[in-house]
Amino acid sequence: MQVNNERLYNDDLTSFPFIRSANIGGRLRSREFIVIHYTEGQSDTAAIEWLTIPKSQVSSHIVIARDGTIAQLVPFDTIAWHAGESYWKGMRYLNYYSIGIELDNAGRMTRNGNIWRASFKKDYPDGEVIEAIHKFDRKPYGWHNYPSEQIQAMIDLCKLLVTQYGIKEILGHDDIRPKAKWDPGPAFPMEYVRVQVFGPQGNAT
Repeated sequence: MQVNNERLYNDDLTSFPFIRSANIGGRLRSREFIVIHYTEGQSDTAAIEWLTIPKSQVSSHIVIARDGTIAQLVPFDTIAWHAGESYWKGMRYLNYYSIGIELDNAGRMTRNGNIWRASFKKDYPDGEVIEAIHKFDRKPYGWHNYPSEQIQAMIDLCKLLVTQYGIKEILGHDDIRPKAKWDPGPAFPMEYVRVQVFGPQGNAT
């Protein structure tokens, strides 16, 4: 995996799927952070369709499917509309300073009898969901799990982006918009990911 001209390529120089989003800004001011999101939808295909059409007014640089397949929607030097109004360590509007990664994941769920129901009314069995309390909440919910293939693909990509651009931190959407956003949620192994990407200190500083 490598980056050429702000696009993602395999080592044999074949490109990863690129589905250009209509929802972009100008050039990034800097690349300080990677921001992790969940799609809160039914599939990576549905997420890509939504993130690329003008009426959604949202986008991300990358979507990673549950089997680890990666698609790029926005070049890595271009602003994607994934963070919105956001704040971290004195910086506002992190769209200007970050690369956004969306993970195909149904997100937060509520109990419906013996199964869990997502916000889009699809039901999931216990085996695909963990029950946990979000760090910014007091009530337990169900949270869609993240397959190991998806997490490993994201780690590999983040390592590349850190090397390529000097990324300093990996953040959740919930870190930069606490109590307004809940992704990637407690099912996402954030500390494990940070250590895998940056080493024992968990960040680049």
